[in-house]
Amino acid sequence: MVAKAEELTEQKKGPEAVAEATELAELDPKDAIVWFVKGKAHYIDGQFDESLACFSKAAEIDRENAQVWHMMGYALISLDRVAEAEQALEYVKAVQPENAEATCALGICQAMAGKQKEARGNFELALAMNKPLAIAMMEHFNEKFVSISRETAPGTKAMIERTLETVKLIR
Repeated sequence: MVAKAEELTEQKKGPEAVAEATELAELDPKDAIVWFVKGKAHYIDGQFDESLACFSKAAEIDRENAQVWHMMGYALISLDRVAEAEQALEYVKAVQPENAEATCALGICQAMAGKQKEARGNFELALAMNKPLAIAMMEHFNEKFVSISRETAPGTKAMIERTLETVKLIR
């Protein structure tokens, strides 16, 4: 059942994945993996509060699972709880310093919080670890958030755009 819920999540079939994962949680409510899978299903379905609740339950059961904290960071970003997302992603970076995705996501949180110096540092680290992934994440962030947000500080917008332009020149 876990595999089926994961497959539905990968296929971005949110409602079906949620139904499958809900059944799993009812069968084994003390399994962190079940709550993690359920959280991802809710996340894919755009149910960020429910997703966060599931990731929180998974973290209660298995406090040291970096994957749980990583996805919790994404749910918190989606709920515009940037300071909490930054804490979750800082934990992931501390226990998985080679995790380019978490490092880039942390940079995104810091950019959203106006912490340009910290964001730039994490973007540079992520680019050094996995340039294609970091570029794709930064471009997505720029397209979906920075370029359309009226609340993003001009300095933050400029930093993101300069970083992307620099990276594209030296690809």
